[in-house]
Amino acid sequence: MKDISQYIELFRTERALLDSHSQALLNAHRDEAAEAFMRLGFPSRKVERYRYTDVAEAFAPNYGLKLDTPPAAMNLPEVAATRYGTLANVQNDAITALNTMLVQDVIVIYVPADQRREHPVQLTNTLRSSVPLMQNRRLLIIAEAGAEVQVLQTDKAEGGQDFLTTQVTEIFVGEGAHVEFYDMEDSHSRCHRFHQVYAQVAAGGHLTHTTFTLASGLSRNQADVRLVGQGADALLLGCAITDGQQHVDNNTLIEHIAPGCTSRELYKYVVDQQSSGAFAGRVLVRQEAEKTDSIERNANLVCTEQARMWTQPMLEIYADDVKCSHGSTVGQLNNDALFYMRQRGISEAEARMLLKQAFASEVLAAIPLEALRQRLHVLVEKRFRNCEDCKLCQKNNR
Repeated sequence: MKDISQYIELFRTERALLDSHSQALLNAHRDEAAEAFMRLGFPSRKVERYRYTDVAEAFAPNYGLKLDTPPAAMNLPEVAATRYGTLANVQNDAITALNTMLVQDVIVIYVPADQRREHPVQLTNTLRSSVPLMQNRRLLIIAEAGAEVQVLQTDKAEGGQDFLTTQVTEIFVGEGAHVEFYDMEDSHSRCHRFHQVYAQVAAGGHLTHTTFTLASGLSRNQADVRLVGQGADALLLGCAITDGQQHVDNNTLIEHIAPGCTSRELYKYVVDQQSSGAFAGRVLVRQEAEKTDSIERNANLVCTEQARMWTQPMLEIYADDVKCSHGSTVGQLNNDALFYMRQRGISEAEARMLLKQAFASEVLAAIPLEALRQRLHVLVEKRFRNCEDCKLCQKNNR
């Protein structure tokens, strides 16, 4: 068990300040979370789901915490109280336990039955500080039966300071409801982010969850999705663009519990310079989940000899009548395509940029939200052009 003493000491010494500047709903879960965190400790690489990321190293530095922020008003306490913490089990995950122990605010997005949010809900988190800063966030999305909502979250950071962020997101998709959750990170090389997503989809419901990492330092995203009602459907999309010393780790679990459910999963990485990426995706089909239809795919483009990519797609099936497939590929830029483009007057740098952009475009094309899809096409092109022009470090280290 790695050293967790600084966080336990912080919790014990500042407990009164935490409670006085937080909602009662959050305070009610702190003791259980603290006990779980002390028992679990930071996961080592021997823990299967964390084998590709050194968690203890990321949490070792001293970060400041702003604990005296007045708590936000909670407009839906009864709805939040019945759902908060029911999917995010602190007993099973140390990062979830740490977040629950220290978090001071929760954003609740609630859509009543048969109602539809006409426009996407957009959340923008911008980190700025003159000292190293830790931030703990909580997001709760509830779509009752027949409801529809789109949520776009963007993480940014200003300046060259060290930041550490934990976030736990719980998503409840009611019967026949439709939820799209888009998570985009565009920060800098001194940012460390751990985001745990827990989702439950009822009968006939649909969930789209997209994780897009444009720039970061260390980013670990975990998504656990449970399809609990007949005919539930989930689409998981992910794309990571890495260079420098950047590390991006996506870990997913899709659990088919009810019969007749569908899941689709596509994650792509473009790994450049000395950066590294990791993908581990597990599809678990329970015995009662007959007629499951699941496809899991991970494709990776490794651009240099120094870049590293780990990929581990997994299927665990206990039902008989299912249609499931999984696969992964790791490759380099196509030399024939590069030669063909060079012969037609395209510079090598431009040709490499275009091939990278084309590789990532499959994920972009699958994004249901058109405005975001168009915006990401622009951002991805800018990101790759910065890489080719060697200007990314100017952005990440300023």
